[in-house]
Amino acid sequence: MLMTLIQKEMMHHILSVRFVALLLMCLLLVPLTLSINHRNYRQNLVDYQEAVKLANIEETTVNLKMPLEPDLEVSKLILKPTPLSVFANGLADALPSYLGITRNGITQGPPALVSASLSYLLGHLDFLFIVGTVFSLLALLFTFDAVAGEREAGTLRITLANSLPRDIFLWSKLIGGYLVFVIPFLISLLFGLLVLVWQGFPLGEPDIFPRVLMLTFASLLYIAVFFAIGTVISTYLDNSKTALIVAFTVWVFAVLITPRVGFLAAKIIAPTRTSQSVYMEKKPCETILMLNLKSKK
Repeated sequence: MLMTLIQKEMMHHILSVRFVALLLMCLLLVPLTLSINHRNYRQNLVDYQEAVKLANIEETTVNLKMPLEPDLEVSKLILKPTPLSVFANGLADALPSYLGITRNGITQGPPALVSASLSYLLGHLDFLFIVGTVFSLLALLFTFDAVAGEREAGTLRITLANSLPRDIFLWSKLIGGYLVFVIPFLISLLFGLLVLVWQGFPLGEPDIFPRVLMLTFASLLYIAVFFAIGTVISTYLDNSKTALIVAFTVWVFAVLITPRVGFLAAKIIAPTRTSQSVYMEKKPCETILMLNLKSKK
């Protein structure tokens, strides 16, 4: 009975317009985004190699026996781009491009967002954004009328008039819609990974392949959570339009508002000190130490 209901639910989704939109999203967004981000990673890797060569040349020209200026950078530690930035850029653009060693301490190079501030403001189109924002919304659009739509059409009363447990009915709704959603997603991800391997991405390395598998598993679990949320909303509401509004409101709070509120709450509960305040505290201590050394001499 469960398999029959799952097949019925899968056919219902496959014949809908939402499935066509899902196919277009999967086939266009996932492989294209992975390919573009891989090209950006290769360009960043070339820039990193050129920066390392330039830093080595500058270090060899510095004569350590001569008195150095306080702000002269004797050595540099340049940030190397990570291959997993193809899937999620994260805070790579906000980190300093390098760390320089001087007599006064450690200096930081300008971050990448200085030259790409508009791109950082609008956000990056990567695999993390596609799963966290686009596919979470599509998951709710797949399930907002799972039960409410049948209640409006009158088919729910006919279905439950038979000896059908309600938990099996709900599981069929959840499993059938989830399989229809996940299979195109996995196929597009596999196609995107094949494109990456064709472009030279080191997917088979032992420190990359397990992380990609964990990322895929976390994405499937994330989508399943939103499928369950949409099914629960559709179960407790009688009108599909009301269920759509409630589902969209839940998505806005869960995806757009809650992360930012959590960040603000963390700053209020456990505020971090700024680098300027730490520097102002270190400056008097360095001055006192220098005076003590001069007095001993």
